[in-house]
Amino acid sequence: MLLFLFFLAFRPCLGYNVIRSEAYDAHNDHRRTWVVPELIESDELSHDAEEYAIHLATLNIPDQILYETAKDRNIRVDHLDYPLSEPENDFYTENICEFIRNECVYYWASEGAASYGIAKERRTKVEQSLADKFSAITWKSTTEMGVGWAPKDRSKKGGRKILVVRYSPAGNQPGEYAENIGDTEFLEYFKMPTREDPDRWRNGSARLSYGVVDVQICISLLVLTITFIRKA
Repeated sequence: MLLFLFFLAFRPCLGYNVIRSEAYDAHNDHRRTWVVPELIESDELSHDAEEYAIHLATLNIPDQILYETAKDRNIRVDHLDYPLSEPENDFYTENICEFIRNECVYYWASEGAASYGIAKERRTKVEQSLADKFSAITWKSTTEMGVGWAPKDRSKKGGRKILVVRYSPAGNQPGEYAENIGDTEFLEYFKMPTREDPDRWRNGSARLSYGVVDVQICISLLVLTITFIRKA
């Protein structure tokens, strides 16, 4: 029983829920900016998203250019090699990325908005993909989301991970963009040369850049757990 409690106490330090929590918070930070209702996390969507992330890890997809690398190089990329499980958006919308630093949602919000601001007939394949990701995270009538992830290669500690996010009701529906993507004047901001750093979402004592919580928090949990065990 004590070991089980110890595991529960340190589950965030082991990275089980931190990545999901980061992605969930980042989505709703973005939606508050765009003045659309926040999303509720769905356990069912999260479970299915995680199962699909695990499946994607078995496909041996070549390493993609990471979003943080693209930002450093001042280029725009997306991870087009990852197949969507439901490309027609009949039951849910889905966003996928590969990452080390957990800043996918920031990239979808910033580079996605910039891509969405480009006339559709002028978008490249990458820009269209990013525009779709942006509209998925911004879609007003979407109410639920699920987050799942898996290590791309379990043998590489701290290596790349695959993130899958699903949204319901499905967004990106033809003929419904005008009523679901409002405040398009914000798009002008994302066309500016200097973009805000993703650390704007990490405003507490816990720095969650790599899917792990702050070391001080884990040490505090360890001390409290050991004290509890000794008294038991």
